[in-house]
Amino acid sequence: MRTLPGLLLTLIALSACKDADDAVGTDSVASDDTGGEVIDDTGGADDTGSEEVDADGDGVRSDEDCDDDNAAVYPGAEELCDELDNDCNGSVDDGAGSEWYTDSDGDGYGAGAVIIACDQPEGAVAQGEDCDDNDAAFNPGAAETECTDPNDYNCDGSVGFEDGDGDGFAACEECDDGDAAVNPKAEEVCDELDNNCDGSVDEGVTSTYYQDKDADTYGDADFPVSACEAPAGYSSVAEDCDDAATGVNPGAQEVCSGVDEDCDGLIDDADDSLDAASGVTSYSDDDGDGFGDPGSATVSCEAPTGNVSDASDCDDSDGAVSPDAEETCDELDNNCDGAVDEAGATGESTWYADTDGDGYGDADSATTACEAPEGAVANADDCNDGSAAVSPAASEVCDSVDNNCDGVTDTDAIDLKTYYADADGDGEGDVSVTSRACSRPSGYIGNKRDCDDSDAAISTGAAEVCDDADNDCDTVIDEGFDADGDSITDCNEISYTVVFYGTGDDDWDGYVDGVYALGDGGWSTVESVTMTLDSGDHTLAAYVSDTGAAIAGFLAAVSIDGTVTYVTGGAGDWLMVDNTTASDWAEVDFDDSSWTTPLLCASSDVSSRWGSAPASLRGLGAQWVWHQSCTALGNSFYRLNFSLP
Repeated sequence: MRTLPGLLLTLIALSACKDADDAVGTDSVASDDTGGEVIDDTGGADDTGSEEVDADGDGVRSDEDCDDDNAAVYPGAEELCDELDNDCNGSVDDGAGSEWYTDSDGDGYGAGAVIIACDQPEGAVAQGEDCDDNDAAFNPGAAETECTDPNDYNCDGSVGFEDGDGDGFAACEECDDGDAAVNPKAEEVCDELDNNCDGSVDEGVTSTYYQDKDADTYGDADFPVSACEAPAGYSSVAEDCDDAATGVNPGAQEVCSGVDEDCDGLIDDADDSLDAASGVTSYSDDDGDGFGDPGSATVSCEAPTGNVSDASDCDDSDGAVSPDAEETCDELDNNCDGAVDEAGATGESTWYADTDGDGYGDADSATTACEAPEGAVANADDCNDGSAAVSPAASEVCDSVDNNCDGVTDTDAIDLKTYYADADGDGEGDVSVTSRACSRPSGYIGNKRDCDDSDAAISTGAAEVCDDADNDCDTVIDEGFDADGDSITDCNEISYTVVFYGTGDDDWDGYVDGVYALGDGGWSTVESVTMTLDSGDHTLAAYVSDTGAAIAGFLAAVSIDGTVTYVTGGAGDWLMVDNTTASDWAEVDFDDSSWTTPLLCASSDVSSRWGSAPASLRGLGAQWVWHQSCTALGNSFYRLNFSLP
């Protein structure tokens, strides 16, 4: 603060300056009610035509400026604490300075009268807001530690146990009861506040930033700083391998330059991220067909050996597959056009539309392709592709349609009926002459009962007559016309005159067809019998006994219708048989159980030793039949089987 003597000296100096100007004109100076100077410029010389001077360039003429050598001094200037009358009101530093507050309790906080002064007055302080300037315990800097104390020591308008910000903590329990976001349970955030009231600001929530001298957004990991926000010239990303070169950082593009632009430790050809515009893009050609694999792109300053610039190979493992290859039917995209086995491929097959879905195609709908188009088949055998019931696989039926597409209608139908020829017109068909047809042909009939289709008199309804024909077609001929029961019909029966001649040593008996006919004549006596026999089989059986217990011999002949037909020894018709079992005398129907069973010898023979045999038999050619090796055979059996036509 200025002292009064200083002020008086200033006024004297100003008066002297004005006296020097009286030659031109004098201004009267007087004091105003405030004690300041008032300059009256109405006296003296007239201003009209006087030269305007502003030496300090403050915009005020020298004759109006109380200090034309100091641009900070002129009427209307702001009064400053500089021991000058800045506003030319005659007072120095009046109204300038700071507000000071009376501090009666000496606690550093004032609450009394406000004093404006450049220097701190004694007993005054710069900090006000003391709520009790008579008690040093009360001031904005006081601590409220007793939550039960009802006094507002820190002058914040609330007592210690009150919760001014409504955050659940009393004022005495937290560091700022005016901010609900600040309390001991709050989460520390990066805002330059002690949010959790632990005495530290922004602990554990700051981020690390790195110096970025080349301003490429990548920092130098060797120069970190922790802060809530990135300071100017810093980046949140480190990893810059050259912070003096803007074009070198992890986000940069590698180019052929001999420099590791992208900071991955690789240079030029060794770097997979090499810029294609800077380097050469090439592709592996493993199959050597001159076309590269598009998935094997390599960007390098020089193309590797074996790589090519073309990337249009769709299978780099097969030299036969490339854009220059010919498409073939093999389920591969041979020519790499994106299509497999497309139209025109080598090896295409011909397919035919199968509209009715019966597995057989229409010959008029041919198309070529590697694989069968939808609804097409490989054959063209369908003769009607509008009906699934008509195809080579179908069965021909009688419907006037060529169901099986063999070019023939109905003749090979599975439901053909069999008809039989009725040549004689008797209404019955011949089983041996048939016709298969859908409907009965002319001259045919549906039954096969006729056994002779050449004779209308022969049929299943005809009456049987004795004519060697099966008139009623019952497979039996002339049934009912065998009066004698010899199985020869009456219309075919023939009667024969048969004469039997015979003699035996010593005695003999002969049976014709099981009936006794002749015998007991004795040796050298010819016995004969004439009989009428019908057509059929007949038997002459003879039993010969020798009373002398020597060899029993037999001599016989048979004449049929006057002709000697059978004689002993002739063509093996006569048999000497053993009567041991009944089967030996089959065809002989008489009781021979009383006959003595002969002792058979090893063989029989025909002898020419006639003895006294009748000459009449010998003349017929009959020969003596006896047992050559037996000298004591007492009896023998003989049989002749013959048939009359």
